[in-house]
Amino acid sequence: MMVQDIGLSQAVVTTPNLTHAQTSTIFWINAALSLLLALLFALAAPLIAAFFDEPRLVAPALALAGSVLVSGLATQHFANLTKSLRFGTLALIDVASTLLGFGAAVAIAWYTPGIWALVASVLVGMGVGLVGAWATARWLPGRPARFAEVRELLRLGAGLSTFTLSNFFARNLDNVMIGRWAGAVQLGFYDRAYKLLLFPLQQINNPIGRVMIPVLSRLGDEPHRYRHAYRRTIQLMLMITLPGVAFMLMFAEPLVVALMGPRWQPAAIIFTWLAVAALHQPMSSTFGWLFVSQRRGGEFARWGVFNMVTSVLAFAVGLPWGAIGVAAAYAISDVLVRMPVLWWWVGKAGPVRHSDLLSIMWPFAIALAGTLAGLGAVRFWGGGMTILGLILAGCFAFTAFWALLALTAAGRGTLAEAGGLVGARLGRFRRSPDAAGRPETGVGRPATKLR
Repeated sequence: MMVQDIGLSQAVVTTPNLTHAQTSTIFWINAALSLLLALLFALAAPLIAAFFDEPRLVAPALALAGSVLVSGLATQHFANLTKSLRFGTLALIDVASTLLGFGAAVAIAWYTPGIWALVASVLVGMGVGLVGAWATARWLPGRPARFAEVRELLRLGAGLSTFTLSNFFARNLDNVMIGRWAGAVQLGFYDRAYKLLLFPLQQINNPIGRVMIPVLSRLGDEPHRYRHAYRRTIQLMLMITLPGVAFMLMFAEPLVVALMGPRWQPAAIIFTWLAVAALHQPMSSTFGWLFVSQRRGGEFARWGVFNMVTSVLAFAVGLPWGAIGVAAAYAISDVLVRMPVLWWWVGKAGPVRHSDLLSIMWPFAIALAGTLAGLGAVRFWGGGMTILGLILAGCFAFTAFWALLALTAAGRGTLAEAGGLVGARLGRFRRSPDAAGRPETGVGRPATKLR
């Protein structure tokens, strides 16, 4: 699924004034490639089972091959919805597919516990997404355009797909290597720690990224507005995410035990190492927005290959020490190697340069350092942590971070803007029409509908 659209959906989103024939060409390319990948995946089912020495994986792999084709048939429609900034529709489809997929999994697990509940979750979720995308996009493919008309799209897509594929290996080979050579138990600890840390960050970064890439693409000819939009968004994101990451780093062990039980305590040290790497992720993970919206597909591809090679080397170095070694090697190499290279790479061209990135980050870096020091003291003197203690420590993390952020002018501006956004949202609810059809606040102004 990382390969099937070969970056063409993002190329569609970031390219203005596409004709129906060009868009149709992209659809037919995606459909043909998805069919080919689905067949290859089905043929590889026995090899997958042999690699893990688990014959029962053949049937689930064959079933999941169909999801590759289903996903590919919806890719262009989702791209059209994103390009049109119909984010409410996309959110409804996402929620519906997640809930119905989860419902299918629970129903099957209730009657027949086993792997097929997980397979059903994927298949039902993909099916709902396909139906929702086709029903809401209201777009049907037609005759394809000539190759010359889509050459630039394919070139951009090639760069984006190279990054996607290399990033897929960088994100997943650690699981494969641990599962194959360290065993299922260590893989379980590693996987839970990774997802427990990554899930909250994804819930913030992914939806905002879906919005920001098309928005930034439209501002490509206005560098000042482009920088302002990126700066404003990333500052608000960092204000929310960095205190949470600091809290998870300093309270990894009690947090893991409280959320998953004492049997998962070995995952805490893995969680701690991964959290070290996650300290810069709230900002670094947004650099993909800059590469894509600036149509720097070739540079994005080269960065992806570098990221993959250095990550896999780190996994191999740490593997003799099991899952903990893999996590530690990844974290150290991420902070010392990949992070500096990525920051240099993304800031050497485009509207957002190195000086802009540093001016955004330095107030938050100071607040983060102070918050980590404070949380370290709380952890040292706090002893064993109850659920209430964890809640209070989490509140302390956000309070301390925001207080330290307020010591700088840039930090005060971010806090004021966040307060203004919250106040504006609350004000919209307070201005709902009364029974007579008049607004509750303001005289002589027409009542407006709440959206």
